[in-house]
Amino acid sequence: MEDQEFRKLLVQVHNSLSQNEMLELVFLCSDILKKDLSDVVTARDLFSLLQKRDLLSSDDSSLLVELLKIIKRDQLIRDLQLNPQLSRSRVSPFRRMLFELSENISDDDLRNIKFLLNNTLPRRKLQQNVTVLQLFLEMEKRGYMSANNLGTLESITEPVCPSLKKIISLYQKENGSSVPEEMKGRDKSDSQDTSVTTRPDPPEDTAAYHQEEPPSYLSHPLCTEEHSSGNAVQEHVAHLRLSETRNLAEGDRNLSFPEPNQNNTPKLEQYDMSGDWRGFALIINNYDFSNCQELKNREGTDIDEKSLVAVLRWLGFEIVKRQDCNRESMLEALDELRRRDHTQADCVVCCVLTHGCEGGVQGVDGKTVLLRELMELLDGIHCPSLQQKPKLFFIQACQGVHEQQVVFLQSDGPNNTSDVEFFCDAEVPRESIPAGADYLVAMATVSGCVSFREKSKGSWFIQSLCKNLEQLVPSGIDLLSILTKVNNDMSKKADRTGTRKQMSKPEFTLTKRIVFPIPKTPMPP
Repeated sequence: MEDQEFRKLLVQVHNSLSQNEMLELVFLCSDILKKDLSDVVTARDLFSLLQKRDLLSSDDSSLLVELLKIIKRDQLIRDLQLNPQLSRSRVSPFRRMLFELSENISDDDLRNIKFLLNNTLPRRKLQQNVTVLQLFLEMEKRGYMSANNLGTLESITEPVCPSLKKIISLYQKENGSSVPEEMKGRDKSDSQDTSVTTRPDPPEDTAAYHQEEPPSYLSHPLCTEEHSSGNAVQEHVAHLRLSETRNLAEGDRNLSFPEPNQNNTPKLEQYDMSGDWRGFALIINNYDFSNCQELKNREGTDIDEKSLVAVLRWLGFEIVKRQDCNRESMLEALDELRRRDHTQADCVVCCVLTHGCEGGVQGVDGKTVLLRELMELLDGIHCPSLQQKPKLFFIQACQGVHEQQVVFLQSDGPNNTSDVEFFCDAEVPRESIPAGADYLVAMATVSGCVSFREKSKGSWFIQSLCKNLEQLVPSGIDLLSILTKVNNDMSKKADRTGTRKQMSKPEFTLTKRIVFPIPKTPMPP
């Protein structure tokens, strides 16, 4: 479909939606756009924002289809002859669950909920014209509710319509969301009060959103139980202390954190890896440093590249290789990766195999690129299609200049002169991860220590990484556990003298577990 035709289609959608439906779309997109959408007053405004973020285009209208499906406009999808099939969901399960609740809250229910929140939210936020979805957004903004904190939500919906709790409970089960016991209204048989503890109001810009897998609760039966009477609501108010906080005396048992029990252990969330392909894997492999007098060619690095290509392709990545890059070429390679469309990708991988100096990696011209320079090109600002998706960096490069003089060893830093079978890489800068979530940086070594690269077998770190990915991914082991196994392997390795050791180091700001889907075929030999 041509861009102009697609714009006409968006105008048709705009004209077909009511004001309430437009507000519903804005609510559903609040996680995706990660910004205050209170100034969005038309569907056209929303579509423009989505197009600027490359989330909606003539080539990919899947988000539009998903939104229309959620608000039950299937006939409009058919009228516009849009493809109703979705390869993945981009609206978060948390947002879907809240929308499902709103669909089953009547006007009378809403008045009762506002009454329950009378001492919690400002009165102007509880006026008659405030909708359920607007109320939910205000609760999130003020810190009374989030994807992993549903205690207050349960306490205000259960007395109004007990069946609503089924939708919340199913969401928690599907997404591993845990609610502290003290945040829940207790069963009467519990012989404990039903008070709800809340935290003080945080700044309004601290609400956090999470993109997660689509759950199955949307097909759950709707609320069919009779609504609670006004007296029941007022009785419940007597037990709620929404505007108070409770301080635990030193030594008191904190009931918000029950004793460890396998039955109540929360299930950790996982990044969505359900797409048809994992994404792009960029491998920058610098071998030829013949034009840089201070640095030797990186013998054995071709073995690392071959191993990485094999295992990453087996895992479902599309390989992009760049050989012998100078500083400018390395930045161009990352910028090119940034400009690619990652909308349908599950994550992105960048492997850098090169010499280095303290705080960065070096091009074949000897010029330094800071790790932060490489990584920031893929953040949510520079690459919106990678928002809330894992950005995985694997770095095999020297970060120091100190020579480790020993038989069979050679430094990847400058001034090395020994022509031997082994080579060594060195320390990690402590601030290698830029601000922002969803990064993982796996370095070959810890701060202040060397790492080793064997001329005939490749580097210890990359070879251990590839071996453990091949062995452990088919068992459903998550990536951080695999990297822990790599650490274990590295701790046991030594050079021929037994005096040179190495420990790899992963750093991360991941918010969920990374579990690669099990490949359908064994990895080719």
